Amino acid sequence: MGSQDSDEDLVALASQGRMDAFETLFSRHQDRVFNLLVRMCGSEEDAEDLAQKTFVNAWQALGSFRKGSRFYTWLYRIALNAAFTHERDRARKRRHEAGSLDATVAGGAGKEGESRETFGTSLRDPRSSDPLAELMNKERDAQIQDALAKIDADYRVILVLRDIDDLDYEAIADTLSITHAAVKSRLHRARKELARMLRDFE
Repeated sequence: MGSQDSDEDLVALASQGRMDAFETLFSRHQDRVFNLLVRMCGSEEDAEDLAQKTFVNAWQALGSFRKGSRFYTWLYRIALNAAFTHERDRARKRRHEAGSLDATVAGGAGKEGESRETFGTSLRDPRSSDPLAELMNKERDAQIQDALAKIDADYRVILVLRDIDDLDYEAIADTLSITHAAVKSRLHRARKELARMLRDFE
């Protein structure tokens, strides 16, 4: 067993209890999963926790993997489910805290919302050796991350999968369990929404 083994072969071995096979899958896909989750939740710390949860869930669910499917799209579905659950929990927590603040007697300053870390340089752009160019790339990347955080999650995930992770339409459709036509339509609307938001930074 080695790096030349296909994902399907490694999944078959991992399903038999071969932890070394699953560790190879982890090494092969951990960066892509982490980058996906950073873009979805906006925090490297949260992304690390969610990535760990993703691979734990994947290990436990290997029996549900369908032979002939692409492992990384199956893994992405698990990661996205974790991200969406995290987002719902965070929104519920914010609502609860807002309600608690409304019921609090005036006198103390309200707790500020959790700060969001943004991912460094663009995932699709090579790192620049020019400090000024690198700074500009980071600033633009932070703007993109801020805009992504403000748009609907259905649009955000399409943009991340296509324009950042560079998945083809078939892989996106498989990952999200939607049709190719739905991918194209949603991507078109998502790009227009992102462009509208980015104009606000200019």
